[in-house]
Amino acid sequence: MMNRKLLVMVVALFVYSATQAQEFKIGYTYIDFIVYNMPEMDGIRSEVKTFEDQLGSQAQAKQTTLQAMAAEFQQMAQQPNASQAALQAKDAELRKKDADFKTWTAQAQQSLVAKESTLMNPVFTKVQTAIEDVRKEQGYKIILNMRTSSNDGIVLAAEDDLNITESVFEKLGVPMPKTPGPEAGNGN
Repeated sequence: MMNRKLLVMVVALFVYSATQAQEFKIGYTYIDFIVYNMPEMDGIRSEVKTFEDQLGSQAQAKQTTLQAMAAEFQQMAQQPNASQAALQAKDAELRKKDADFKTWTAQAQQSLVAKESTLMNPVFTKVQTAIEDVRKEQGYKIILNMRTSSNDGIVLAAEDDLNITESVFEKLGVPMPKTPGPEAGNGN
């Protein structure tokens, strides 16, 4: 009698688990492919390029000034009557300018990354919202990203009908470009 109850419970648990597994639907998409094919990306790329060019021009001007100071120091050092105090002062000034330039370069790089992030965040949010909407509408429990930002595969094998990328493009009202290849999604 006890074995019969145990058997009925195990069968019931198995049937319940099997029905639950059938309801657990996992899909996948390629978020970078979607994001980098959004219409906003042309404007973002242009704005980032303009900002990068501005920073490049400023860097070039600062570097030219630094090179001129270094040449002036070299000339001064070659003068037979140059005083050690003047050379040391010029050397200290040159080292400070060089350190300032390196600091500015690091800050400029951070500024460029921040600018790109600020421009990209609304696009990622828009795409994420569309993915979430498609997930709910189509009954998926989980949506995986097909690839990482370094282009490593997350989804190694899956049925094509679990790929929601086309549905996400439809949700966004954006025509889906050709299917992404291994080079897609790098933003270039």
